[in-house]
Amino acid sequence: MKLLGDHEGDWVSVHVDSDDDLWYLRNIISPDDMVRMTVLRRVEKQQDINRSKETQRKPVTVTVKVESVDFQDFSSTLRILGTIVAGPDETLGLHQSFNISPGDSFDLVKQNWSETQRKLLAEATDNTYSQKFYFITIDDEAAQLVMLKSYGLQSLGKIDSHRPGKDYESDFSETQYLREVIDSARKMFPEGSTIVILGAGFTREKLIKAFRSYGSLKFQVLTFPTTRSDAGAVWEFLNSQESDALFRNLRISDESRLVESFLKHLKTDGLAAYGISEVQRSLQAGAVETLLISEVKFRTEEGGAMVDLAHNYSTNVHIVSVGTDPGKIVSSFGGYCAILRYRIS
Repeated sequence: MKLLGDHEGDWVSVHVDSDDDLWYLRNIISPDDMVRMTVLRRVEKQQDINRSKETQRKPVTVTVKVESVDFQDFSSTLRILGTIVAGPDETLGLHQSFNISPGDSFDLVKQNWSETQRKLLAEATDNTYSQKFYFITIDDEAAQLVMLKSYGLQSLGKIDSHRPGKDYESDFSETQYLREVIDSARKMFPEGSTIVILGAGFTREKLIKAFRSYGSLKFQVLTFPTTRSDAGAVWEFLNSQESDALFRNLRISDESRLVESFLKHLKTDGLAAYGISEVQRSLQAGAVETLLISEVKFRTEEGGAMVDLAHNYSTNVHIVSVGTDPGKIVSSFGGYCAILRYRIS
C-alpha cells in the first residue's frame, strides 16, 4: 500500500497494491471516516431517468461518510458503504458504495488515529508481512495446495489420488498422482516461490523425490513431517520450532506463536486471562503483557476502548484475523485473550 501525503494531516491519498492491503484497510477504516473516490454514477434528475432507461453513467467524484466496511477474505474486493456528503448537488444525502480492489486509489480522512491503527498502517505501507509462502499437504489419498498470506490460509485446490478402496477399483497410478500434484503446483504457484511439503507417511517423501526428478527447477522445495495431512498440517507446522527460521517475520506465524503461548499459560501457570471482564480487570491492574483481540472485536466501540486501555499500560496489542485457526481460538474465548506479566487475585 502506498500513501501520498502525511496521514496525520487532513486527507491522505491511498493506493492499493495487493489484497493483503485490503485486510489492513478493513481494520483501519472506521465508521464516520471520510472516503473520497471517483465512480461512475447517474447524476441526471429523476424526470430525466424516467424518460430514458438507457441513461448513461458519468464519472463523478464523491465523498462519503463511512457507515460500514466489508471484506470477505480472499475476495480481492473491499466494499465501503456510506452517505454522500460532498459531490454534485443531486447526489448529496444518497447512499454510495465503493468497491476497492488492488490497483485502485482513493482519499481517506480520519478524525482520530488509534495507536494500533497506526501500527497496522505501518505494517501495510512498509510491506512488513508481504511475503507469501506455498504449501502442499499430502498423503496417499489426497493432496491440497495452500497459499499462506499475511492474514490467513487460502486453499488453491485439492487433488484426489483415486486410490482404490475396499468396495471399488480404479486405474490408480502413484506416479501419475504425484505428477498431477507437481503439474498443479507449476500452474498455481509463481515460479521461484518456496514450497513446503507437509504430511504423514511415505507419500510426502515420494513427492520430494518426484520434485527433484521432474519439477524442482522452478521452486525452492522444503519438507517437514507432520501428524496431519490436511490443511491443518500447516498450522501444526507454524507452531513448530522448525518453522521459526523460515516464518519468523510472518504475521500469521506471530499469531500462532502468541495464541500457543496463551494456551500454554492457561494450562500451566495461570498467566492468562480471557473474556472481556477478566481481560479488562487485568488491564486495569497493569498485569497484561500482550492483548490478543479478534479483528471483529477490534472494530467495535467496546474493542476500541479495550485497546486504548491497553496502550495506557504499555501493553502489546495484536489484532488476530478471524479467518485463521488462531483467530478461531481467540473468538472461542470471547474475542479477548491476554498473556499476563503476573497473576492477580
